[in-house]
Amino acid sequence: MAFWYANQQLCVRWMSTFSRFFTTTNGTRQGSILWPYLFSRYIRELLYEVVQSKCGCCIGDMMLNVLAYADDIVLLAPSWRAIQDLMHWLNKLSTNVDMTCSTKKTVCMVFQPKQHKKILWLSFPFLTLESECLQYVSSLKYLGHAITSTLINDIYIQRKIRNMFMRTNMIVRRFSQCSLDVKVLLFKSYCICLYEAALWSTYNSGTISKLAACYNRCIKTVFGFRRSKSVIILVCIIARLFSCVLG
Repeated sequence: MAFWYANQQLCVRWMSTFSRFFTTTNGTRQGSILWPYLFSRYIRELLYEVVQSKCGCCIGDMMLNVLAYADDIVLLAPSWRAIQDLMHWLNKLSTNVDMTCSTKKTVCMVFQPKQHKKILWLSFPFLTLESECLQYVSSLKYLGHAITSTLINDIYIQRKIRNMFMRTNMIVRRFSQCSLDVKVLLFKSYCICLYEAALWSTYNSGTISKLAACYNRCIKTVFGFRRSKSVIILVCIIARLFSCVLG
């Protein structure tokens, strides 16, 4: 890496024109797999200092106040004052390593207790970061997963339903003439994208019913079966045909 940064040269491309090459001794290219690894090492001491502040939420016997994936950082605290102190502390530590916290991308979310008698206050003063007020939101997306202040996953499941319909229509439009094994592979890898389902802890039964109905309709559409056909029979037929194709 020392040789790489001592000798690498870059140029700028604009359409079909290239600039002269110039040397650079820091930074990584866009999309580099090395960037999250190096950045996590760069801010390791910062995160350690935040954890050692002992200001955060106690989950079991563990103090938890910060979650970080590269530059996506989440602060957790049980009260308004605690989260404000954490933000001031994080901002101070960031300045020490020549970094700044983006106030335009930073938002706040309040999780109210499930038992109404434990709710002490419904509205809170604005939290500040670098003398700028931060916005309160009821939902946000962190690492591709939608989080709501009520911890209900209905919004995220509904988005999955829309994506499944959209991807199914795309497969039918572009790959309707493909063989069965190709359709099976496409449907399993492209339409059924539910790897976050393990995070769904709270949801309405009606939303899950809509997801099941969406799955039934999509699988019938992709493989050209009537809507009145039973999905269980349909899956058995596809499995039998697929085994014959492999055989």
